Amino acid sequence: MNPILRSISRTLPLVVKRPFRTWVGHLEAPVTKDELTRSREQASIPSFGFFFLLAAAATIATLGLIADSTAVIIGAMIVAPLMNPILSMAYSITTGNWTLYRRSILTLLLGIGITILLSFGLSRLMGVSVVGSEVLARTEPTLLDLGIAIAAGAAGGFALTRASIANSIAGVAIAVALVPPLCVVGIGLELGSSAVSPLRLSLGANSLATGALLLFLANLAGIIFTACLVFLLQSYGSIQAVLKGGLNWVLLVVLLCWPLWNSLREFIATYEIEQAMVLLQKDTKGRPQEWLLGQLGVELHGNRLNIEMGLFAEKGLISEGQIEALHDYLVDNIVRTKGVKQIKLKAFVSPIEVFTVEHTLTP
Repeated sequence: MNPILRSISRTLPLVVKRPFRTWVGHLEAPVTKDELTRSREQASIPSFGFFFLLAAAATIATLGLIADSTAVIIGAMIVAPLMNPILSMAYSITTGNWTLYRRSILTLLLGIGITILLSFGLSRLMGVSVVGSEVLARTEPTLLDLGIAIAAGAAGGFALTRASIANSIAGVAIAVALVPPLCVVGIGLELGSSAVSPLRLSLGANSLATGALLLFLANLAGIIFTACLVFLLQSYGSIQAVLKGGLNWVLLVVLLCWPLWNSLREFIATYEIEQAMVLLQKDTKGRPQEWLLGQLGVELHGNRLNIEMGLFAEKGLISEGQIEALHDYLVDNIVRTKGVKQIKLKAFVSPIEVFTVEHTLTP
């Protein structure tokens, strides 16, 4: 029994000591360092199979993003082999194997370049300028995404050390997206400022590419950071090696925290604005079903909050006074509680006609 577990067992009361010993007896021993090193060296090789699978995954993900299909994108995550060189990088940092580290970085960089180029070319070939919710979902990462990447890195690193759960890597790849954000980078670079979305009022030049690249970097840094810790805690390397090769990744995680925190504030503000819109909807002459919120864009720059929304309503149903009341509500409930000192609300109200047809069947 492991010395730590043995000491824990001695402190347990008799009533739980026997079940504890039974459970400890079923603990699986980690794979040997030599075995894990061989598997990581094999996974870091820039082989034809790696690039073939990656090209297929990039194609599937790009077409799924253009088609706005969640199921197709999940399929691309399963096919993509990009997790292998990333975990090899984490292992090489922990063990101080710098030959493996350099080869893993080379494989990863080549994979990143191929994925972006393929998505760029497919996007141009398709000639589509309207992007859907699946694309936009990967352009506004928050601290929540970094937290997911940190948990995924721990799961991925631990799975490699246990033969019985090594197949769980596919689930880790689904939990933290790697190829789809890179495909959005390619799509964003191709579309530039011409990108149009039915869900937002405007998309800035290259905002798709920069947002998706931020998501990929957050996922990459989070996975490497915690995978290194998992390998280290299982005695696969040394603290000296981690300090030598891992400080850059720790610094990247710290640097990413600020823009991700700002995006989280925008995410929370967007949710609260949507709740405020529900209150406004209940105050529109008793006819809440005859108007709807079509578009909502929220940008938070320091202590300044810019809101743009598109509303569809019957002519005269929504007045300027109601928009001013909404502005006052936002000032009281968001500006004063979120550290925002300036708020700008711009509402576009598009008139619509509502036709209601009723018919009662007679027996």
